[in-house]
Amino acid sequence: MERTDWHTLATAEVIEQLKVVPAQGLTAAEAAERLARHGPNQLAEEKKRSMLSAFIDQFRDPLVIILLVAALLALLLREFLDGGAILAIVILNAVLGLIQEFKADQALEALKELSAPHCKVRREGRVMEIDTRELVPGDVVILEAGDPVPADLRLTRSVMLQIDESLLTGESVPVDKDASKTPEANAPLGDRMNMAFMSTAVTYGHGEGVVVSTGMNTEVGRIAGKLQEETEEATPLQKRLSHFARLLGAAMLVIVVLLGALGLWRGMPWLEVLMVAVSLAVATIPEGLPAVTTIVLALGMQRMAKRNAVIRRLSAVETLGSATFICSDKTGTLTQNKMTVTRLWLPDEWVEPDRPHPLESRAGLLLAAGALCTDASLSEENGEYRSIGDPTETALVLGAAKAGLDKRELEAAHPRVAEVPFSSARKRMTTFHALGEPDEGYTGIVKGGPDVVLARCARIRTAEGTAELTPERRRAVEEANRAMAEEGIRVLAVAFTAPQTELPEDPASLEENLELIGLIGMTDPPRPESADAVLEAQEAGIRTMMITGDHATTALAIARQVNIADDSSRVLSGPELEEMDDAALEKAVLEVPVYARVSPEHKLRIVEALRRQGHVVAMTGDGVNDAPALKRADIGVAMGVVGTGVARGASDMVLMDDNFATIVSAVEEGRTIYANIQKATFFLLSANVAELLIMTVAMLADWPVPLQPIHLLWINLVTDSLPAIALGIEPAEPGIMKQKPRDPAEPVLTSHLITLMSIQSVLLTIAVLSALFLGMRAGSANPVAMGSTYAFATLAIGELWWAHSCRSITKAPWSIGLFRNRVAWVATAVGLILMIGVMTVPFLQPLFKVTPISLQGWLTILVLSFLPTLLMEPVKAILARRKK
Repeated sequence: MERTDWHTLATAEVIEQLKVVPAQGLTAAEAAERLARHGPNQLAEEKKRSMLSAFIDQFRDPLVIILLVAALLALLLREFLDGGAILAIVILNAVLGLIQEFKADQALEALKELSAPHCKVRREGRVMEIDTRELVPGDVVILEAGDPVPADLRLTRSVMLQIDESLLTGESVPVDKDASKTPEANAPLGDRMNMAFMSTAVTYGHGEGVVVSTGMNTEVGRIAGKLQEETEEATPLQKRLSHFARLLGAAMLVIVVLLGALGLWRGMPWLEVLMVAVSLAVATIPEGLPAVTTIVLALGMQRMAKRNAVIRRLSAVETLGSATFICSDKTGTLTQNKMTVTRLWLPDEWVEPDRPHPLESRAGLLLAAGALCTDASLSEENGEYRSIGDPTETALVLGAAKAGLDKRELEAAHPRVAEVPFSSARKRMTTFHALGEPDEGYTGIVKGGPDVVLARCARIRTAEGTAELTPERRRAVEEANRAMAEEGIRVLAVAFTAPQTELPEDPASLEENLELIGLIGMTDPPRPESADAVLEAQEAGIRTMMITGDHATTALAIARQVNIADDSSRVLSGPELEEMDDAALEKAVLEVPVYARVSPEHKLRIVEALRRQGHVVAMTGDGVNDAPALKRADIGVAMGVVGTGVARGASDMVLMDDNFATIVSAVEEGRTIYANIQKATFFLLSANVAELLIMTVAMLADWPVPLQPIHLLWINLVTDSLPAIALGIEPAEPGIMKQKPRDPAEPVLTSHLITLMSIQSVLLTIAVLSALFLGMRAGSANPVAMGSTYAFATLAIGELWWAHSCRSITKAPWSIGLFRNRVAWVATAVGLILMIGVMTVPFLQPLFKVTPISLQGWLTILVLSFLPTLLMEPVKAILARRKK
């Protein structure tokens, strides 16, 4: 698209050049044609690594390098079978790693699709939400506070519009926008007041604009390429495992040097010493651990996405298992976010809203004023009214429509001429409308919380007409408000400003001496699953806190319905929080479960007060001003339905259904994923420790080498990795949500696990060395080879049995459901079939350095391989009781 200085053109010229009517927008056919011509509205992706580059990267791990050195040593020693096998398995491991990396990338791309940003556009005369990638030049975009700007726009309408352009210009203060201005051609980006640029964010007000550039033709595309993409680095768990593996490698080198020196001192040939060193290197390195960890994390993220929790940062998966507090919004998260007008209060009477109310009646006037003082739109689909916008505002628009008052007709008769938008600081919204003919003047409609609006009222509309708002009448209003709030009904007050022939430059100055029309009560009932989810979180040692901008009594009523509060609980309000110092707040957050009338700044203080006391906090948010609290929380949770793009960008996790129960499900999934990685790690490393112990004891005792390098590689990469993957997808253990949150500082291998690992390694070492000696006495012509074959089979099959025991660290596998994890049995069956193949297929026997075994030998191996796992079950039970 040819570059144009759009900011220098008048609105009419822009509209003419882009061939669009702002009131109608593009047609579907025009949008499709322009999308084909200009391409999708997205920035160019970073150049991805080639397959060759990704394959080479698989060999950069220090542990893989040790294996390559071992293979080279074996080849130099003319042990071509061992050397070739080590190389082949290392290459196979690299291929598997490449495949898993590709699958993980695919999974992450799919998750990105789930949380792809959307924007509001006007097409064919209707406001609709579309994927921002479908935007084309000429589209009319509607901007509201909290929205990221989806493309470069020439603004056509702006109402107190402010945009944060710090990402583009470095200017930390939001920029005031004015659609009517036309800056000079050479004006810098920060001075182009009639433009909105892609990747910036609306912080205040609202407006409309016509798309002038998309994708790489935007200012962001030209200047910075891919600005917003964040590199996904290894999670703390992956870093700890990598560090542990490096320590293991260093320990192995020390042991190899010491045992090598011992062997040479005893007069062992140096070639034999080197082969033992190769075997020890292979025994110590958990070759399958990185791949298993990646697979478990990727599969876990996919399961979470299916449960409507999209993980944006991998580290959130493990942090979820440590959460001790969930700070949740009320509206839409704990409740259904389906606000419906259920009560109307007019001075001295209650009115049912669900019946026709003519505009001339007081109830009709109240409903019409409430609908006009919104930014929500009204449309009809299949004979049903639909409204797009803020849930509270859509309730007002639909409530009026049901009473026979169509907002579109009301706006045509009383067009909006000015407004003062709602903000968290003002807690009210005011729109100004023509009363009718131009000479009739204008009036303002003020809508907001009853306490805020009532404080600015001096008059009240009664059945007899306008009257003074006396203390008695004020108390009647407050009593009506309290009565509804105690029932969990949200209440808005609606008032008129005095009629004006002309509006002042600052319309907000008219928000005084108002005339109260009445109160509108709306119900947003709790989600049916919220109460049970809160109880489940409590059982898991997680406290739930409600933080809302709503009225205190409303918040407490809903909190009691969903089990967050009881009859003795109290509420803290925003003004009370303002009066508290940090020490007082730190005490309060441990005692008070409900916070009402809070601002985003208060949310941030609450998060920090909890974190200073060592708590792990999950915080929900949906607005642009929630971003600091979401970033500061250990787990920032953004709303996927009503949340702003800015909030989603600051979050670690996005709820695609805005449901509190999904957070609790995600905590359960996070705990399960971490527990499974812990089990798989424990299983793999216990196998490595046993192998190292077997080789070390044999070397120290001057016995024949029990296991060849090819044996150890086969066990580590095939018969161990398959069960480890099965452990990684183990269903949640019964009672996982009755355990306390995990300490974030807790190591992957706790002292309890290390004790279990040590005992199991000793038992397995005894079994394998027993197999070695029984094999050597089995009457074979080559007793050492037969003994090594017995040892190999006993260790490999013993690991398959041990994997089933590792399904629970504290319980026997039959107590959690022996066949609950069918994949574990498939892994066992595949492992046994592969082992039988290696041991019996003639051309494989010399490759794996095994000899044929008799039926009696197989029975001996099966008994010896099963004994360590059988003996470990009472050990697990004893240690579990001691741990409790």
